[in-house]
Amino acid sequence: MRQVSQSTWQPPAHSPCPQCDGSGTFHGVFHCSPCAHCHGTGYATEDGEALPLEDLIVMISQRRDHWRRKYRLMMQVPGVRQAVEQYQAARQAEQEREAMGYGQGRYQGD
Repeated sequence: MRQVSQSTWQPPAHSPCPQCDGSGTFHGVFHCSPCAHCHGTGYATEDGEALPLEDLIVMISQRRDHWRRKYRLMMQVPGVRQAVEQYQAARQAEQEREAMGYGQGRYQGD
């Protein structure tokens, strides 16, 4: 396996996977699974071949780091953290209200 440095690495020319149309998933008749052609990433070379795993690992980790930085910056905007906490509290209350138990929840019988 070749050694790749993230500081000097350039992403290969890529396009959506022709097998899964860039979704990274294969939809069978009764199931859904990761695309075997693109290793579940949705990326392929411009001619439709699968990207090497070494390039995929670096490419995906750089994108993950990018979105983590964006998230940290967004959470520093005044009011965003409070809005997220308020949404999470409302979501938790909704889940508790819809919890299945004796006399609770929605009736789903015939």
